[in-house]
Amino acid sequence: MRRRILFFPVLPLLLLLAGFFPHRATAGESAPAPMLPDAAQARPLSPEHRMPVTVPQVWRTLTARLAADGISGPDIDAYFARLGEIPTQDPMGRKVRELYRRAFLRTPPDPNAPKTPRPRFYEGVATEENARRCREYLAANAEAFASAEARYGVPQSIAAALLFVETRLGTMLGKESAFYTLASMAASTTPEHISLWLPKLPGYEAHLDWMTELMPKRADWAYRELRALLAYARAQNIDPFTMPGSIYGAIGICQFMPSNLVPYGADGDGDGIVDLFTVPDAVASLSNYLAKHGWKPGISRARRHALLKAYNRADIYANTIMALSDLITGAADPTRAVPRKSPSKTPNTRSPARQGGA
Repeated sequence: MRRRILFFPVLPLLLLLAGFFPHRATAGESAPAPMLPDAAQARPLSPEHRMPVTVPQVWRTLTARLAADGISGPDIDAYFARLGEIPTQDPMGRKVRELYRRAFLRTPPDPNAPKTPRPRFYEGVATEENARRCREYLAANAEAFASAEARYGVPQSIAAALLFVETRLGTMLGKESAFYTLASMAASTTPEHISLWLPKLPGYEAHLDWMTELMPKRADWAYRELRALLAYARAQNIDPFTMPGSIYGAIGICQFMPSNLVPYGADGDGDGIVDLFTVPDAVASLSNYLAKHGWKPGISRARRHALLKAYNRADIYANTIMALSDLITGAADPTRAVPRKSPSKTPNTRSPARQGGA
């Protein structure tokens, strides 16, 4: 009698077992960022987000603080449960490194060395090819740009150039979840929380007190942005995981920090939702921001330059937007009259739309 040999499907079995042993980041290892959906669109919260869950210990200080500020519930707990147990060190580590270099690693200028002029424009941005792309974008979204200009007085070419500089017309929105970025930064309050970044700071051992004083202030800023993001997501019925963000949590085609959503966000398409990942709302919002800072039809070129710096403080930023705007409209010489320095201070320069107070 021949024995029957049974063959079991090995691959499905291995996949099944793998589901019982998910990978977890260990101490000193960067946690993988939560996956973002393919599109950042408003969507109703799923039923599982309303079920009681256990919030990992690392996030409980934040959830308690949010609860004290009136933002709590099963949906909020579910979001933090989805973040996992290890924050990313990158946003706080990057910010500390930036400030550390400025404070301790800057080389004193050589008074005898010839001065190298600073670049006036972002390299490769104010080009005819990019102006053509902006004109095509304007044509494809003509109603949104025309409506925003009529309502707020910001020229369409300026709005398009700003969107190009910020996100390449919505094609570069960031690779991380803004929620994960801001939550991680808000939870990073001591040098131990950026242990992977400390070796990148030469001589950091002598400046731990400086970091210990600095980090809670930056974490408080991130907490305020996190709170604004969650309040916005709840009010608009948007899952915060659907919103990609910049390295410090700016969101949308126009790159607003979440705290700017309430005072400056505008509904450009009349659907009752302010969604900065749609062209009408992004254009209306950036135009509203500039208008509330003083933009009016007919203002001088120098005043335009000053108001663009309310969005981002850098001269090179305003210079580039104005130069690209000139190319879009066909100005003969886009580099002709961009002021090297703003003639006057702009309102609210401490809180530009994109950078906030990071």
